[in-house]
Amino acid sequence: MSVHRRRDASQGFRIRSTVTDQQVEVRDDWVNRPGMGIVWWCLPLAVGVAASYLASSPLTTVLVWIVSFVWMGTGCILNARRCHRLHCYISGPAFFLGAAALGLFAAGIAFARPHSLNNIVGITLTVALLSFVPEIIWKKRL
Repeated sequence: MSVHRRRDASQGFRIRSTVTDQQVEVRDDWVNRPGMGIVWWCLPLAVGVAASYLASSPLTTVLVWIVSFVWMGTGCILNARRCHRLHCYISGPAFFLGAAALGLFAAGIAFARPHSLNNIVGITLTVALLSFVPEIIWKKRL
């Protein structure tokens, strides 16, 4: 717990206000800042979905999803360093693993089935969404 002191000019004495570490971490969470959630997670998700429907080739779709997953994973890892959310520690690596699996798929090394692209994207997004569950159950940050 950190204690901040400030001087009240009109009274000439100090007022103590207590700010807990939990409150500081919540304030540092990018999801609570306007625009940051859109830039780091909503926009890449929308671009990936749009590429799935509008891209002319599967390779283009895969490359767009790889960039989107790397972008979202980077946002999660950076946010985890700021606010220590359990969700961020789980979803960041999940996005990177999804990007790696898509890279293997694009290279033709693995997952050469008709619906592999959709399966990899779906599993990655499901893991990222399910990473909220432990945080909700335990109600704590790391």
